[in-house]
Amino acid sequence: AVNDSIERFYRDPAVPLNRSIRVSLRPDNTYRWDDRTAVYRVSGKSHTYLGGNVLNGKIRFSTREFGVFTILKDTKAPTVRPLQLNSQTVRFKITDDLSGIATYEATVDGKWLLMHYDAKTNIIWSQKLTITEPLHGELQLVVTDNAGNKQVFKQTIK
Repeated sequence: AVNDSIERFYRDPAVPLNRSIRVSLRPDNTYRWDDRTAVYRVSGKSHTYLGGNVLNGKIRFSTREFGVFTILKDTKAPTVRPLQLNSQTVRFKITDDLSGIATYEATVDGKWLLMHYDAKTNIIWSQKLTITEPLHGELQLVVTDNAGNKQVFKQTIK
């Protein structure tokens, strides 16, 4: 992640908002905005992805909280770590260092495989569509983060 621009503080983060508000920031510096650049809420050393877009030199985004906001570029793909791969089930730990996991999709020999996701543990696991048919063939898992970075995992299940 590259801190590409500004940090701004808006009101007390402890003040609740009833609904989302639109915020427009005019950055102090000019920089190149691309698909991997976004606004993040700063909380200590962590960042929460908010997204955003540029219009007429202003960065616009929605938030449900006041606080400190910054603009970062996420260029690192998510990580995919296999935990269990066999003919009955597949399990992975998927993580992303900055923008967070947006999507994941698994196929076996090109056929879609139903996956479940536990966001607290970052674990995904398969659910076979038929119990009698074992998982055999070329497994492909594609994990994409909110910035559009992709990680592809491929392995043959025997």
